[in-house]
Amino acid sequence: MHQEARDLLFTGQVIAVYKDRYLIAYDQQRIMAEVSGRFLYLHTLKSEYPQIGDYVKWRLANVDLGIIEQVTERKSILARQDVGESKEKHILAVNIDVVFICMSLNEDFSITKLRNFLSLTYGAHFETMILLTKKDLCINVTSYIEHIKHVTDDKIMTMSIYDNDDMMSLKTEIKDKTVVLIGSSGVGKSSVINALMGIDHFKTKDIRIKDAQGRHTTVNRELIELDHGAKIIDTPGIRIVSSYQVSEENFEDIINLSKGCRFQDCKHDKEPGCMIRKALDSGEIDASRWLQYQKAIRLNAYNKQRETERERMREKQASKRYE
Repeated sequence: MHQEARDLLFTGQVIAVYKDRYLIAYDQQRIMAEVSGRFLYLHTLKSEYPQIGDYVKWRLANVDLGIIEQVTERKSILARQDVGESKEKHILAVNIDVVFICMSLNEDFSITKLRNFLSLTYGAHFETMILLTKKDLCINVTSYIEHIKHVTDDKIMTMSIYDNDDMMSLKTEIKDKTVVLIGSSGVGKSSVINALMGIDHFKTKDIRIKDAQGRHTTVNRELIELDHGAKIIDTPGIRIVSSYQVSEENFEDIINLSKGCRFQDCKHDKEPGCMIRKALDSGEIDASRWLQYQKAIRLNAYNKQRETERERMREKQASKRYE
């Protein structure tokens, strides 16, 4: 291969992530790639590395391998806090238009789970929708919808993969968009994708009747192009949900109430004239929402401190390189 060919930079999209390699789609083709030595030197955080949906600048090392030199700016990010000891930002997908929070209309349905998944979407630059699956197994769908409406104003879709009208509605909704499905294991995310594709792309197993949990878990995230212009990303079932950063704007009701407290530095505990305690006692604010807000504030402060410290260390390292 000529040196000129190796120096050419191409733009492609990451459609699958493996341990240390990435599958890139470009110009109706696919190529496996790895990041360059320079990329490794400049980037230390996992969140800075190529993710599902990223557009990357890459060059050819040989006919079978590409070298990624740069990740282009991301228009949207879906992330959570890593469940490991590092507590780093764990990116699930980027450059997405719609996030579907999938919940099944059976014993697995939980408002607490829904609140947790919604915390991942607060303040993000994408649309959030609630996708209620397995409608064919549910007698009273309306009651589930009413419960959700007390929690969020996001659009709600109900569906069964065996209902052609439901499938057509979903296809229309996602046409020409990049979407990601998130939810607990067993809620039917992979079954929905199989139905959209018309093939058994992901192998699934039966549901255990006892606890309504699915045995299937998607182990690799993958971006799949559908035949009507949509791109869809399946994610592994999420057992522990912890957002990395939450915008306080999504708790506007709580913030506005706190402005009416008698004391400006009210801790909303036992202080007299606390509007938050009054709202909690009257039921105006749901207790679980208040706990979620407190958790978000603590998490934001913790992660902001970590980011500040990382930036300080980067500046220190950069100054040493130029000494």
